[in-house]
Amino acid sequence: MAHFTPMGKIIGPTQGTDARPARSTMNGTHGTAGSYRPTFSATFSPSLPSSQLHPYNIMTQRLLSFLPSSLTSYLMTLLVPAAMLAGCAAPSGGGANPASGTPDNTAAATAPADILGTWQLMKWEGTSDAPNLPEGRAINLTFNDKGAYSGTGGCNRIFGQYTIGPGKGQLSIQPPAATRMACPDSMAFEDRYLKTLASMTRFERRDTQLILSAPNGPTLTYASQTLLNRTVAGTSGAATTEDRILDVDSQMADCVGVAPRKCLRVRAADDSGKSQWELWYAHIDGFEWKPGVEYRVKIHGEPVANPPADASSMRWTLVEVIRETPAR
Repeated sequence: MAHFTPMGKIIGPTQGTDARPARSTMNGTHGTAGSYRPTFSATFSPSLPSSQLHPYNIMTQRLLSFLPSSLTSYLMTLLVPAAMLAGCAAPSGGGANPASGTPDNTAAATAPADILGTWQLMKWEGTSDAPNLPEGRAINLTFNDKGAYSGTGGCNRIFGQYTIGPGKGQLSIQPPAATRMACPDSMAFEDRYLKTLASMTRFERRDTQLILSAPNGPTLTYASQTLLNRTVAGTSGAATTEDRILDVDSQMADCVGVAPRKCLRVRAADDSGKSQWELWYAHIDGFEWKPGVEYRVKIHGEPVANPPADASSMRWTLVEVIRETPAR
């Protein structure tokens, strides 16, 4: 066993069977009041297997066996601190330190086409106390491709954010914000619905249905609202509303009503671009069309009692501009 002190003297090897692991100590002597003079000693144990010694220690021991003691003492003042620093810096597994700035390669999952669109709640199942849908009120939910959702809860309009993934069919819905209208006949249902909606963790598309669910919890089944004249949930079919998602063309076309005029060109939302444009004669409250821009919009229609002969039987209102892009 070899000992080193700053005085430059090598002591060893020491006889005996006491082979201790490599260690380092800091000692000091006190002089005048408030002063402290440190001394340093390092101990190497050549009896340890090489696998337990740091490479710097092995290299140092081999060099020292061939050099004069005076030069050895000088080299020790350089090599011992370096060996200690290297030993502290090396990771326990012997590998390189991981880069602190390694980017996270996990990208946020994008919404699949299966969930996009407007849906009307048709069934609430999965619990013994599942509520009945409110009479005469449509419960709608729209998911757009920007991670936002909106809809109606039976009384108020709701909106919030959602994310898809990381696994297939996984869904996370943030608790929705809502307007503050009072509807005594449906407030209890709406409060429960909003809490249930935020608990949904999975989605599944079955043809024209969207099913939201949670483990050991309720299941909400929605029907696609891209079709016309959907019957309002809970009614006999006499009262109808329409919720549609339309693509609106970047240019108008000539049309004839009471007099010649310009009409919007629309089609049911279609990412394939294969659907034919149709003329849209009705006004859409709240929608400001601009030439050269293509839109995807969600609109809501309410029946108009006894409309004029030349007017639409539905009053259409803009719910949301899902996207708008310059024409290609």
